[in-house]
Amino acid sequence: MIEPERYAQLLEELLNGIDAGEFQNTDSLPAWYTYAHLSALLRFAGQVDGGKELYERIYDQTVAYGEQCIRNKRKNGEKMKVAFLVISAAEWTTDELYQLMDQNDQIEPYIAVCPLNDRDAEDALLSYQKTYRFFEEKGYCVKKTYAEETGTVITWEQNGGVPDLIVHLTPWNESLLPHYHIDQLPACCLNCYIPYGFYTANNKDGRYVVQFVYNKEFVNLNWRIYADSRRTLKGYQTYGLLHGKNVRCFGYCKMDYFYKKNVYSEDEIRRLWKIPEGMDPAARKKVIIAPHHSIGDDEVVSFSTFHKNLYFWIYLAKKYADQIHFVLKPHPNLRTKSIRYGLFRSYDAYDAYIREWEALANTRFVDQEEYLDLFETSDGMIMDSASFLAEYMYVDKPLLFLTKEEQAFSELGEMMLEGYAKAPGEDYEAIDQFLQNVILGGQDQWKEKRAEIRNKELDYQKETGCGAGENIYWDIVRGFGFKTS
Repeated sequence: MIEPERYAQLLEELLNGIDAGEFQNTDSLPAWYTYAHLSALLRFAGQVDGGKELYERIYDQTVAYGEQCIRNKRKNGEKMKVAFLVISAAEWTTDELYQLMDQNDQIEPYIAVCPLNDRDAEDALLSYQKTYRFFEEKGYCVKKTYAEETGTVITWEQNGGVPDLIVHLTPWNESLLPHYHIDQLPACCLNCYIPYGFYTANNKDGRYVVQFVYNKEFVNLNWRIYADSRRTLKGYQTYGLLHGKNVRCFGYCKMDYFYKKNVYSEDEIRRLWKIPEGMDPAARKKVIIAPHHSIGDDEVVSFSTFHKNLYFWIYLAKKYADQIHFVLKPHPNLRTKSIRYGLFRSYDAYDAYIREWEALANTRFVDQEEYLDLFETSDGMIMDSASFLAEYMYVDKPLLFLTKEEQAFSELGEMMLEGYAKAPGEDYEAIDQFLQNVILGGQDQWKEKRAEIRNKELDYQKETGCGAGENIYWDIVRGFGFKTS
């Protein structure tokens, strides 16, 4: 984290460079210039007359220089190095984009796995190892950013040099090792951001979507933001300092999965849902329980009801042992937050709870893993996790959203809510009735409304003709003149 005094120094360096004529053209920028200087200018832009206009001019020069650097590499016959910066397998959204780049012999993509810097050492290491192993086992070109043996950072330079383009999957700089913050990068490196979830959450006073989504410092430093929907694009255009000039709307990459015909064998479904060998998977209903991590009252957004119902899930699993199989799919941060806010006294206590859950014959626990196959093979979901409101629309299954007073939603989120059942997180009777009437009884009264919402707000392939990942790929390669065959 850069100290305020350092930002003042960076701003002074930048302004002196501008006065000295070092920002006259985009063919070359000063060797000392980094995104930290641009970040410093952004922080002061709203405090002086003409500050926003100056920021936009220097931003334009910065991205134009980065674009020129990549075009120069293409002209020289060099490959464009693209790093996908990842902190969790559960947030992996860009498989099709990665695969298309990997098939282009002018591009060298790889995945850089970064540990979560805002967790304690034990939990950060566990998550880091799980995420690295996920990509390694699937055969991706994956590189570490942290050496567990020595406890030291592996730098961009040690991994083959600063990439030409970094695909960011999280906007939370504070979650990354400081070396991997966007403001540490030189101007020759372009950055794009593909969100790991739909922007459906807000807070009560409405500041969240402005301060932490549409006008967040991070998004104003990126060359491209790839928005998930027209409503999200409108938010950037309305509230962002750059008014959406760096935003493209092609849909949500992760949802490309549901536009394909995915076929699951009975053995695959048994594995996903812990259904015994020899039993017809269709004989049991399958329900996901997905608690959010935002337990504490001091959270920026507050959605989680887990502190009100964590033991009720075990009760339900036992009650419906012969009818329903459950998967507990918490937000990856729930383990840490459960300890921080005193829900469990230690990680051992949290892990004991998970072991108690997994010991049942009809339950599974899924953490740092993909989950789209679970979505598609499920019969319903119970949750309080904001982004899943939109993601689950793509499988057309019933969902019970657990409410609490502190929750608030973006414009997109409000629309998604109309397609689902709702009940307070501590209303055990209503939760049980959802299982009885909707999951087992088939009384899905929200089905037509979901179809209406999905067709109006989320069916991006109807508009673009292809997947979001493919459209993003073409936007990148055609923009830099790389071959497209």
